[in-house]
Amino acid sequence: MSFRHVRKWFAAVILLAFAIAAARQTSTLITIDEAINLALAHNHNLLANHTLIFQSQAQEITANLRPNPTLSADTQFIPIFSPQYFSSDNLNQIQQFDIGVGYLFERGHKRQRRLQAARDQTAVTRAQVSDAERTLAFNVAQQFISALLAESTLRFAEQDLKGFQEEVSIGESQFKAGYISEADYLKIKLQLLQFQSDVSAARLAKVQALVGLRQIIGYNALQAS
Repeated sequence: MSFRHVRKWFAAVILLAFAIAAARQTSTLITIDEAINLALAHNHNLLANHTLIFQSQAQEITANLRPNPTLSADTQFIPIFSPQYFSSDNLNQIQQFDIGVGYLFERGHKRQRRLQAARDQTAVTRAQVSDAERTLAFNVAQQFISALLAESTLRFAEQDLKGFQEEVSIGESQFKAGYISEADYLKIKLQLLQFQSDVSAARLAKVQALVGLRQIIGYNALQAS
């Protein structure tokens, strides 16, 4: 086998590998409801807001705790630095020992009101998280519609480009046949650049819309395509 045949065989293998890889990379098609559900399940900011509810519930437990009793002890007039004064008379007449037990009795239903305040804060946190969910759903729907609009704009731009390319082909035939001048033919080809620019701008707008949608939903929830 010659080196030329080996090179052709190697190139064919590489092209086949690229074809298989391209076939495996399929685009992900979702509806607007699926996009909203994915965003609610994978959006990092919303997931972080959900943890605030658990923090507020933990504050409820803390607010409902009763105070613990305290045990205290105290001694005075112990001659630590003068050991020669340690005696039974000194212990009975001078030294003092105090032991006490304390407990805080809360009056005026303070604990119940503290618990109710913590529950109210939890309710406020739940309302804020619900509002964040509604805002996220609105943003996802708005970005989804923007992506659909970008896709439709790209499709129409490609159709316009294809139609004008046919006009350019007709103009080229007319120029070769002598029906139009070269200046008129160049004007037609120059207009083709505008249609090509519109297609490029529409493709860029589509990519930006899809990237924005994926950012809102969550990068781990959707493929890049």
